[in-house]
Amino acid sequence: MNTKYLVSAAFLASLASLTACSLMPNFGSKSKGTVDVYAAAAQDSANVKGALEGVPGHYSKIEFPEYKYVAPYPKDFRVEIADGITGYIVSDSTLPLVDFTVYFEENNVPQVLKDKAAFEMVGSMIRRGAGGGITPHALEDSLEFVSASISTSVGTYLSAFDINCLSKDFPSMLELARKVLTAPAFDKTQLEIVKANFVTAYERRYETPAKVLSALKSKVNYAPNPRLWDANAAEYKAVTAADVKRLAKGVFSSKRIVFALAGDVNKDSAVTMLKQFFADWNVALPKTEKPKPEKLTFARKPGVYVVDKDITQANITMNQPFVMRPHPDYYPTAVASFILGGGSFSSRLMNRVRSDEGLAYSVYSTVGNDYRDTAMTTIALQTKVETVDFALKLVFEEVEKLAKEGPTPEELEQAKKSLVESLPSLFDSPSSTASIFAKGELLGKSDDHYLDYVKEITAVTAEQVKEMIAKYFDRNKMTISIVGPVSMFESLKPFTVIPLDSLEFR
Repeated sequence: MNTKYLVSAAFLASLASLTACSLMPNFGSKSKGTVDVYAAAAQDSANVKGALEGVPGHYSKIEFPEYKYVAPYPKDFRVEIADGITGYIVSDSTLPLVDFTVYFEENNVPQVLKDKAAFEMVGSMIRRGAGGGITPHALEDSLEFVSASISTSVGTYLSAFDINCLSKDFPSMLELARKVLTAPAFDKTQLEIVKANFVTAYERRYETPAKVLSALKSKVNYAPNPRLWDANAAEYKAVTAADVKRLAKGVFSSKRIVFALAGDVNKDSAVTMLKQFFADWNVALPKTEKPKPEKLTFARKPGVYVVDKDITQANITMNQPFVMRPHPDYYPTAVASFILGGGSFSSRLMNRVRSDEGLAYSVYSTVGNDYRDTAMTTIALQTKVETVDFALKLVFEEVEKLAKEGPTPEELEQAKKSLVESLPSLFDSPSSTASIFAKGELLGKSDDHYLDYVKEITAVTAEQVKEMIAKYFDRNKMTISIVGPVSMFESLKPFTVIPLDSLEFR
């Protein structure tokens, strides 16, 4: 804000002095001190008048400088520890905390269905089962005593562990993590607890309409793939410690490691500490190279699919295959989706379906952002089962209108402005910044990615918006997944009813 509009503490003090002087009683002749006071008051009055010159008569008239944001640059934080081991260090001494995450680029997919249940437990058991001569109880006590945490995860393309602790405890937490994670014990008692959790989650997998809709969406959009396999309760119960140990071989042993370190650390000291840490990191590579995961492919069977459930609010999602990034269509489609349904109360779908007709509390659109697989575009909403047909009619009327007429200049400007100005939220903490850069390197993003983001969004045209809406929100290419009572959807026929017990991938 322009500083000439700011009222300083000195000015307020002067104003108070002027007011006090105006209330002083008149005792006739003025002493020299009194004359000086009145002279000062007169000068303050002149200062007040000068300070108020140019102040707008209303807050809406205040002019702000043009918003400009330059994202942090990855190279400013990147360090190389050893061949194949790089990372990002973002120092911040605001709080005496440290967050350290290490990503291992690894392929992790079960090759047979019977291994799926045990494979799902590997990520949590490496940490919960303790190891390196440390029992699970001793590990928990050690972490709780210093208010620290260590967590592990194993995904399709990346495995990771994370340490969160006070900065003074970081060296000891590194040593503790090294002992536990390089020689996991897979404690049998802890395994029983993990198994019970998985069984409970399986038994509750369809307890809400939202969970049913998520399963239905996957079932009708994707072709079968080992990455989508679902284990069942019997398979979770049958998992043994030997199964988990066998599938965990080689985890955290990748030659490609990228870390993110953020918080109260000195960069040079941290580099020295991490060189020693990774030099001592000793996990044997698997004897045979793990096969690469199959990319997800689409069934490409547009239509309406329904799971019968006796509820009063239908849960609906509409999906179409999109692109795998990097792709030139991503940015214009992101702007188009913002105008259609991604911009909350400024979006067309929200205004038409909720504000004008009162048919839904929430209705929105999104575009998938994926560098490993082809993503999907989405339109989703909930509405009374009696108004499903009308709500869908309004949704596709707005889609067709935007594809035909394009956005207004105001809509296009607002969408681009909002997307650009949301960029700082990605870097709202040192931890987020370090993690974004580490993951970006693993995905192959350029150092200029977030600078290019602003340029790409700003360059989107109205014609591109029309083209992307027509291309990626095409009703004839969409699957429409609905959870609700089938008897209420006669007007939507023909549709395919999917039994609840057939939603799993086996």
